[in-house]
Amino acid sequence: MVSGQIGRGIGAASALVGTLFLAACGTTPSSNWGVGVVKETDPWGAYEAVVTVPAPDAPPRVFECTGPWSPTTTDVNIMADFGQANVGHAEVMQPNGSSAPGTILLPNEPKLRVDVAWADAIGYTMPLRASFTDETRWSVAGVAIGTSIADVEKANGRPFRMVGFGGNSGGVVTDWKGGRLANLTGPCRLGVQFAISALAPDSAQARASGPKVFNSNDPAIRALTPTVGLFWVNYKW
Repeated sequence: MVSGQIGRGIGAASALVGTLFLAACGTTPSSNWGVGVVKETDPWGAYEAVVTVPAPDAPPRVFECTGPWSPTTTDVNIMADFGQANVGHAEVMQPNGSSAPGTILLPNEPKLRVDVAWADAIGYTMPLRASFTDETRWSVAGVAIGTSIADVEKANGRPFRMVGFGGNSGGVVTDWKGGRLANLTGPCRLGVQFAISALAPDSAQARASGPKVFNSNDPAIRALTPTVGLFWVNYKW
């Protein structure tokens, strides 16, 4: 890849939603993602609280395969958690590169958009993949758009393997070599495609291009100072 570079009562329930669903960092939200329903149980019985779900306004958002993004989530869960008005449906990319009907959180906000592909594309259940845009504010396990290859190595705990640059699959990580990014909580697996500057010298690009697989610490790769251009999360079944 080449680039030119979410006690009892409403108050307590709101805090619960913020903790479980939206672990954001940054400033106070200025808007919201609609409403959600939190189910509570206490010695007097069970009850539901309708709460406002705050929208984030500071990067990065931390994506984890828990809560509304757990392997047991459904389209209905996502709408309940983030507000029906903030969820759309369209063709989204599957792990194999094909497309099928999926769920889109905040389709008109590329910095917060999340595309979800389902194993059951009719019932919208069993998530297969969560995809993010090339300008997303979300991050996964310390990896975000623009993260350097050296910092991805640190997040993984060791070097990894990746395809040389050029073509649609250029810069894609093929093997985390048993590192932390291969087995995220969930369980999930992080996918990454690195980008290099279009201004990189042709000679340097030639040494790290083509279908050959490289180690992430190969001098030819490092000479191009790659950064994360795209990332996604695949669910492991």
